[in-house]
Amino acid sequence: MKVTRIIAAAAMSAVLAGTAQAQATPSVNCVSASATRFDPATCFLTNTVTAHIPWVARMELASATTLPTPTAADFGAAAGRSTTTPTVLTVRANAGFRVTVSAPSATWTGPAGSSKPARDLRIFTDVATTPVALSSTGVSIFSSTSASAGRAINVGYSVLYNWTTDGPGAYTLGVNYTLTSP
Repeated sequence: MKVTRIIAAAAMSAVLAGTAQAQATPSVNCVSASATRFDPATCFLTNTVTAHIPWVARMELASATTLPTPTAADFGAAAGRSTTTPTVLTVRANAGFRVTVSAPSATWTGPAGSSKPARDLRIFTDVATTPVALSSTGVSIFSSTSASAGRAINVGYSVLYNWTTDGPGAYTLGVNYTLTSP
């Protein structure tokens, strides 16, 4: 019997809520002097529609990057060795945006005993051609004050090679791209 009362109370609440909603619905009474049509200037309703649109963005990276194998001339070179083909980063945003890069760790993952610092990876774009050293703090590589339906940014990498820290083996380093509103 107790369950029946709870169901009945819930049903009555739903009916009362529906009644309150129906009372808030705008209405208009249309009267026509002619039996065939109403005057559209006197028989209409206005419905106000509201949409709250947040800052929305999307970022896509074309592919992973494999760096060219360094030669002896690349070790100790001040400019480092650059990638041969840039990676394309595409940003879509309905307002201004900023892209920053950072390293998830202070060093590359490599052979046992290696200590290649993340800052040995330099990043440059087709907009900012001066390479910036990667670090665990975000470094801005591109920003826009306006919306974009698909801004493609060419991202290149330059690596500094060091005789004493870069022993033979495979090295990897994540590059975190972060998209934020300005």
